Amino acid sequence: MKERWKVIASLLEEEFDLEVQPSYEGWGAGWDPKFLPALEMWARGEVDDIPPGVKRPKGVVFSVVDFLRRTDDYTVNAVRHEISYLLNTHFPHWRFGQREVFRAGFPPTSFVVLMSVLETLKADQRIIEENPSSLLSLKARLKEVLKEVEAPYPHHRLALAFVYKWIGEEVPFPQEIKKFADALEKNLHEYIRERDPQTSYDILMEDLWTKFRVLVEEARDLNYVDLLIDEARGKRREDAHRGRIMTDVLKKLPENLQNLIVEFKDSSAIHIPPTDRKEILKAISKLQDWMKDYIKQMSYLDMIERDIAFARHFLPKTLEVDIEHRGFLVFLFKGWEEQSQASSSLRKKELQEEELSELDRKYRKEHGLTEEEFKKYRTLMRSILPYVEHFKRKFDNLLPQEEELFSGGHLYGKRLNFKRIPTEVPIKRGRIFARREVPERKELAFELLIDVSASMKKEEKILNAVRSLLLVSEVLEKLGMPFSIKVFNDNVYELKDFPEDYRTVKARILELLSEVGGGTDLGKALGVGLESLEIFTKKTGRKGIMIVFTDGEPTRGLKGENLKSFVLQVKQKMPVVGIGVGPATPMVKEFFDRTGISVDDISKLPSAFSFIVENQLRRLISLS
Repeated sequence: MKERWKVIASLLEEEFDLEVQPSYEGWGAGWDPKFLPALEMWARGEVDDIPPGVKRPKGVVFSVVDFLRRTDDYTVNAVRHEISYLLNTHFPHWRFGQREVFRAGFPPTSFVVLMSVLETLKADQRIIEENPSSLLSLKARLKEVLKEVEAPYPHHRLALAFVYKWIGEEVPFPQEIKKFADALEKNLHEYIRERDPQTSYDILMEDLWTKFRVLVEEARDLNYVDLLIDEARGKRREDAHRGRIMTDVLKKLPENLQNLIVEFKDSSAIHIPPTDRKEILKAISKLQDWMKDYIKQMSYLDMIERDIAFARHFLPKTLEVDIEHRGFLVFLFKGWEEQSQASSSLRKKELQEEELSELDRKYRKEHGLTEEEFKKYRTLMRSILPYVEHFKRKFDNLLPQEEELFSGGHLYGKRLNFKRIPTEVPIKRGRIFARREVPERKELAFELLIDVSASMKKEEKILNAVRSLLLVSEVLEKLGMPFSIKVFNDNVYELKDFPEDYRTVKARILELLSEVGGGTDLGKALGVGLESLEIFTKKTGRKGIMIVFTDGEPTRGLKGENLKSFVLQVKQKMPVVGIGVGPATPMVKEFFDRTGISVDDISKLPSAFSFIVENQLRRLISLS
């Protein structure tokens, strides 16, 4: 770890009296695990108060990747902002506010849009009062956020107007938004300077929200029109039924309004003249009740998505968020031990190029590993290297390269097809010519899931699983086929994303040998892997296969017949291959049935695995 990051972490640790860790893997925070139930009940508003020590996290992790080209002053104040935000936001009020606006008929996330911006500004104001020199850095950070965030609707723009007001810049929005911002400026400053949580909440709900909600109502009307524009543009949701209903709604409108919507299909509702929007909304109000209810439901969901996309720019990076079924945003609190353990192997890899020796830099450039890591990698590869080319040839036969060939039977051409002559000449049809053709290369994507639970320590299971993972990864890398790697125990962690360079994750794979522990939730891993693979394949138009390396002994989640049934459901959506190497993995075949492989030794894996995957590929691909 570069000394610069350690100094920054040490400075912030002294300032806030909690553990601060730099990381190349992202942001995070953790609380004392024994206090988590009380913390979550307090955040949901189920208990009025808890001891201050319960509310305070034990540690925070910040992402150094975000600051590689930043000054130390900028970095310190950006991380300081996140910690101050985390320590001082009153989490029950997030829940109370969403509940109030939900009862009033608004999406709960519309409240999150407002409060997230206000709490961001309040955190910065608090820092400036204690450290006046941080003003310029905090304003610079907000200016960068303003460049990235999108504000599709009026209430988003008003929230951003507050930011422009605070940094002292002109509000770049229509006059209507400026008037709202000017009228609420006094209340804005009252909120960000108030330190009592209850008084702040009263200012928000009684003064700010009462005017803010007017623009939320306007945004809802705009969203009705935007849904129709999306339909005219040709957007289709994943659910075909939804697309069909929206098509019916669009066709129910008068023809002149249909033409108007098509005219603005490359724009959005906010650009349609107000009088025309009113006509569209009037026509919608005359539709059948079930159609109107449907539009309201779709609009509610769409507004939640847009609100969350906006609010993520102003929520604490240190906390993950989830969306409940009614659209409520909730914060996910994690234990500090769990956070530390989950990312311990990743923190070991936080070695930068400038800290490596000249020899290690050469190894890293060529292999993606240091010299010591490469020796360990080569040792593992000795047992599987002979089979890498075997796999590659197998796959290459099913995935032809885009090279020109001559084939077919045609009435004219420049090259004879000698195989056709004995058949075509006697019947005098004359289809004896071959034409130039390019075989189509079908593209596939692989989701690799590897079990790192405590049970994998027995009988060298994890060693064999890592060898198997390396074997498949090396082959897919040589073929240029995208793949993702996830490891799982009680939870699921991403080791490699689809677009990520395989060389950068080799060392992470090697560290799996020492990072085994926890329970086994095979059902959760399959669910997460399926979702990840479905998103990627839909986005890229590829077909996908999931490959699971496990000992087949789940200790958490689905088990027995329930797990078998779930595996069958997953197979109906995506081909799945389960792999177990070693004498203690027969349960893999039990859960995965005909696509399960359990072999005694790594040397027997290539032939068995090749047979299974070849069958899967032939089902997925139609060769020319």
